[in-house]
Amino acid sequence: MSQAMPSHTGNAERLTLGVLISGVAALALSDFVSPLYWSLPAIAALLRWYIGARFSLSEMQASFIGWFGFLWVGLELILGRAWVVAFTDFLLILALAVIVETATPRNHLHRMLTGLFLMLAGAVLTDSVLYAIPLLALMWFTWRSAICLYGLQQPGGDLPIHPLSYDLRGTLVMLLIALFMFIALPRFDVQSKLQPTQPRKATTGFSDRVQLGDFARELDATVVLRAETTDDNVVKFQKQILGRYWRGVTLSQYSNHGWKQRPHKTVKIWTVTESISFSKSSNSGYAIAVFREASDHPYIFLPDGVTTIGNHDSQVKLDDLGQLSFNKAPARRLRLIMKLDALSNTPIFHPYKRYLSKQMPVPSESDTSTIPNDLKAWVNNTIPVNSTPRQSLNFLIRELQSWTYDLHAPIDPEHPLASFLKSKRGHCELYATTLALAARVLGMPSRVINGYYGGEWNDVGHFLVLREQHAHSWVEVWQDGQWQRMDPTPASRWQLSGVQFPAFDAVWESVKLSWYRYILEFQDSDREQLLEHLITWFKKVAPWVFFGLFIIFLSIQLYKKIRPITWFHRPQTKQQRIWDTWLKKHHIIRHPSMPLRCLPVPANIDAKMWHQLITSWEQQAYGISNRWSAAQLKCHLRALSSSHC
Repeated sequence: MSQAMPSHTGNAERLTLGVLISGVAALALSDFVSPLYWSLPAIAALLRWYIGARFSLSEMQASFIGWFGFLWVGLELILGRAWVVAFTDFLLILALAVIVETATPRNHLHRMLTGLFLMLAGAVLTDSVLYAIPLLALMWFTWRSAICLYGLQQPGGDLPIHPLSYDLRGTLVMLLIALFMFIALPRFDVQSKLQPTQPRKATTGFSDRVQLGDFARELDATVVLRAETTDDNVVKFQKQILGRYWRGVTLSQYSNHGWKQRPHKTVKIWTVTESISFSKSSNSGYAIAVFREASDHPYIFLPDGVTTIGNHDSQVKLDDLGQLSFNKAPARRLRLIMKLDALSNTPIFHPYKRYLSKQMPVPSESDTSTIPNDLKAWVNNTIPVNSTPRQSLNFLIRELQSWTYDLHAPIDPEHPLASFLKSKRGHCELYATTLALAARVLGMPSRVINGYYGGEWNDVGHFLVLREQHAHSWVEVWQDGQWQRMDPTPASRWQLSGVQFPAFDAVWESVKLSWYRYILEFQDSDREQLLEHLITWFKKVAPWVFFGLFIIFLSIQLYKKIRPITWFHRPQTKQQRIWDTWLKKHHIIRHPSMPLRCLPVPANIDAKMWHQLITSWEQQAYGISNRWSAAQLKCHLRALSSSHC
């Protein structure tokens, strides 16, 4: 039938729109897709959903939108847009075309195919755990749309949409098939093709140059990385992972308004195939898995006591500042395997010492030309008389730790340290800057380190979470031929948090870590390990499984002897039961697959009225006219039998 479906029936119309909206929603979760591209089909779909077929264009007019999308995406490719992203832009423009196209069986098929391709593109470009929601919605709408359009497992000629509860078995089968395909199919490295155009979340302050007052001033709950144990000893992991410093960027050249890196040289380079090792034994240390979020810098955060780093997919270099960084931008979701020594109270940091000469070079972090006079005066007026430089530095640390930690303390942009020394309140960057410059006044080379400290423990998933709010500045001072860490920030700093709903947040972060670990990071090695576990498990339970299946088979055979089983037959609708009851009264037995128009004309029934009734029934069943209720069907059958209604 070529006649379009009226808007007031709307079964296939809304179900196929649901398929398309699911695909658009999957791409809306991606950072690669501009909101302009996915918002237009989303708005058009909502208008079509509520207004119906009145909001439509002819097939010819809609095809112009598709051709415009083809030419536009060709221009995007010429201008350098990544081919996967450009193809996705074309799919979204095509989705807009099929949404506003006149509703025909061909249009409904176009919507289903376009929605499927959008979902496949979302699998490449979307890494959010929320992707699971549109994926399940697409499976559901596709199944229902197919039933509506093609009458799967429905008696010929009768195509009502059956209740949702009938789809549970089919949904379970689809989920099992999807799970099998996920485990069995190989992974394709498409993400690496997107690196040049990949948008990244800005991580304030982790750069080679920082304006004083810009770093770690907000209680931002955005997650930077998650760390979990690689074994089952959660208690030991919790004790070992909490309370560590995660070293990031080294800044040693100070101006009146901020810090920047001095020129540095590469000390060691590791290729992709090499494991980064800071110890003589590659097996030493406690193994953890670190999941790093997307960020805009190449640095690897080095936790205290790190001995080995593995699983890196890019060349890594180490410089004489103790910074570890990627040679090129890392993957959006990065999983590193690290090994750590037991947590100790030593303030010494020198994992790169083995790569330097035995005669340590004289550090250059001793410039005093830019130190404000206010700070020099404060140091000279605060330190005890006749104390050694080391004693004086320890005294200054205790003095600073007695001040007030305040993220909202005003900062004078012209004289930031002078205002801090006067108010005795500020954030960690001001404390670290003051101590680093004070050490130089006392004749000791020093530098500021930006990184993270501590973190929070997730009791639901049993892993460590580092957030932006855990960003921290501290100081390294050159003493006894090595760099020693010193932290003047008051302890009250770690009583502050920007997490609004801790219980909900713990559950949500656990879900996201599971998504990264078991979905996005599921690789060939994980597949082999899973298959090994399944084979081992099957060997243990196989006898019991076969015995249970044998008992179930015998039970079914015995039950068949007692009572016919109808479990695997789709329940009839009320209208179908009315038809079968009426036909039996007229001595006609219809097979469920036989259309009504193929039945003989019942005895004592006018043939013309019989064919008119069948035609009217098919029109309402296919949505061409208003759907009949059970009472209306009974009325028509009574009229057929008695020639009055």
